[in-house]
Amino acid sequence: MKIIPHFSAEGLSNVYLITDEKRNGIVVDPAQVDKELLEKIETYCDDLKAVLITHKHQSHTAGLGTLLKIYNPLVYAYEENINGFPTRQFKDGETKRIGEMDVKAFHVPGHSIDSLVYLIDSALFTGDTLLSGSIASTHSFVERALLIKSLMMKIMDLEDSTLVYPGHGALSKLRIEKMLNQDLLQFESDNAAGKISM
Repeated sequence: MKIIPHFSAEGLSNVYLITDEKRNGIVVDPAQVDKELLEKIETYCDDLKAVLITHKHQSHTAGLGTLLKIYNPLVYAYEENINGFPTRQFKDGETKRIGEMDVKAFHVPGHSIDSLVYLIDSALFTGDTLLSGSIASTHSFVERALLIKSLMMKIMDLEDSTLVYPGHGALSKLRIEKMLNQDLLQFESDNAAGKISM
């Protein structure tokens, strides 16, 4: 499996192209489809099988229409349509076979109700839920608590060596986030002090 990152000026977002040994491709969060991304798809991929949407915010989906005009991938998401395009829905904990890759999805609401995190091999595509050193923004304390609880229950128990590919910012590793992510450490501290009930 190869992972080819692409930086998009749309929302300063990360887009990822993933290919298997048969050159089947998956695009994660097509924030913007520009010449550089198309060149990467044409270079590394013979068949673009799928688009994975972590959540429907425009900074992660604005290029979807353009991508679907050029290629014919299936679109996967938590909701039944994105920007008016029908999707194949992922349920929490469900695994789907795409090309030669097993893709597992985790529903991690809080930043948005439809947020999914995708695990492919030892790579975790977190969208806005988990960033390097922090977590996503939320609109309320309740949503923030929901996001952190979802991350703690579903994501942080994965292997320490799991690589984190966020929707914004630098790549990370789950072990580093467990050790240094200030939002998660603060939550653990508050939980240990009895300020939060899990």
